Amino acid sequence: MSGAGTRARILLVDDEPTNRVLVRAYLESTYDVFEAADGPSALALLDKISFDLVILDVMMPEMSGFEVCERIKQRNDYLPVILLTALDRQEERNAGLGAGADDFLSKPVDPQELTLRVGTFVRLRQQDQRIRQQLDTLRERDATIQKKVEELRQLDVIKDDLVAMMVHDLRNPLAGIVGFLDMVASDIDDERLRSDADMALRASGRLREILDDMLHVRMLESGTVQLHREMIQAGVLVEDAIKSVWGAARARGVQVSAVVDEDQLYVDADAKLVRRAVENLLSNAVKYSPSGACVSTSVSPVGSDVRIEVADRGSGIPDAMKSQLFEKFGSIEAARGDERRGFGLGLYLVKMVASAHGGRASVRDRKSGGCAFGLFLPNTKFER
Repeated sequence: MSGAGTRARILLVDDEPTNRVLVRAYLESTYDVFEAADGPSALALLDKISFDLVILDVMMPEMSGFEVCERIKQRNDYLPVILLTALDRQEERNAGLGAGADDFLSKPVDPQELTLRVGTFVRLRQQDQRIRQQLDTLRERDATIQKKVEELRQLDVIKDDLVAMMVHDLRNPLAGIVGFLDMVASDIDDERLRSDADMALRASGRLREILDDMLHVRMLESGTVQLHREMIQAGVLVEDAIKSVWGAARARGVQVSAVVDEDQLYVDADAKLVRRAVENLLSNAVKYSPSGACVSTSVSPVGSDVRIEVADRGSGIPDAMKSQLFEKFGSIEAARGDERRGFGLGLYLVKMVASAHGGRASVRDRKSGGCAFGLFLPNTKFER
């Protein structure tokens, strides 16, 4: 294709010199016209030069215009070809169309018709070339973006592996700190110092929970976690989870209650992971409930699932933002301007645990205020 600001190039193929001189005279003021006296010469020029249009005589010795046209289209189907012909029979035009010709001009050539048709095809060709260049540019950009995405994915894997190693390395010394604080707290007689030690012990325990969440999320994301499934009575599991948040609830003046619709609701699940997910829901509810409020936990059958639901009296969540809560590091801002956040990975872990068990996580508004977070797990019939 001729470049921007340059004239379009036209290849004129005709075995009659007089015809070439005549057509050149009509076009050379506007276009760069190249000539070829036969088919082989024309094909040789096409190998060397990029043209915008070919004007091709039909009746030529050695290689007819039909054959040359077919060869051109085999090389570049998008290069327009106008056939010059003294033949006006429909079968001849059909042969030209079968060879891939884009248009016909009858001999003797009318100057105005020639310039109009040539101008139309040159504009179409140049528009087509511009579109193709834009598509090539888009493909290059897409390839670059895909490459960057893959690089980022690999970096993300490296980052996650590094985090997993750090979590493993931090858990052991943290366990020693927790044990030491527990021992110190039990031996201190001074009430103020014992209270400080208890606060440090709770903070250390909270840090251990965060590290465990990070490790569980990493394993669930990578698909390397192996679920240790067992038949669990859902109500008992919830009661165990509630015990883990009693201290935090008392500190905030929040009550935690549980209601189990049926005693015989069982799930085939990893008890440790599911209990951790419920603990995260409970901790989140306690954190955002005002003093004096009650966090209610219920276990009930819903269709083919067991629903473990934790309801609070905290601030509401706009509908448009509910889907963000279960995303990694997801957070939203409540309508009143106060910020309500899951603690980093807590709600994301809930979603991952639910998905690993073939279930789901949900959130809904309570009619009387607050939110209810649900963990749905497949209901398992169990005969005792």
